[in-house]
Amino acid sequence: MTTKALWDLVNNRLVQYPRYDDEPVVGLDTNRYVMLSVVRNPQPTYDPLADYLVPTEALDLDALTYTYGWTVEPLPPRPNYQGFYSALLVSACYQAVLAEVLSTTSPAPAGALAVFVSAMQDCLSDRANPDAMQGAIWLLLGQLNLDTTYVDELQTMLTDAHLDRLYSLTPPES
Repeated sequence: MTTKALWDLVNNRLVQYPRYDDEPVVGLDTNRYVMLSVVRNPQPTYDPLADYLVPTEALDLDALTYTYGWTVEPLPPRPNYQGFYSALLVSACYQAVLAEVLSTTSPAPAGALAVFVSAMQDCLSDRANPDAMQGAIWLLLGQLNLDTTYVDELQTMLTDAHLDRLYSLTPPES
């Protein structure tokens, strides 16, 4: 494997070195190409239960190097479905949902609540289906007339349980 590469000054991109032996390229257009040394840093040690590796690339025209490296990033927090559901059951938001479901003559809100609870039970049993859960959230909220205070409370619970990256309370506009 060659330890050299070329930097194309016209197209601002890395170009594979045309030789396998790292010897100088005869007739190289030095107005267009700069010869670089390629540095490949080894993967650092890290805890795969807490971190993950992100490959990096860096061009240094002053040092005439192109470096392949790594950064160690912390894993995002795991979704806490149990924490979310526990907070939801004692929240004013859930009490408002139940009050609305029980006060209406339409079966739609109760059906939407049943779909949501079923999707939530799957999540609590380590069988999370994010698409089904998202659909259940939108179905339930679409059947209710919740005050923005309750929607804000629900958003806070999603954020606190690290579910806000997975789920949205409002469907995308089509």
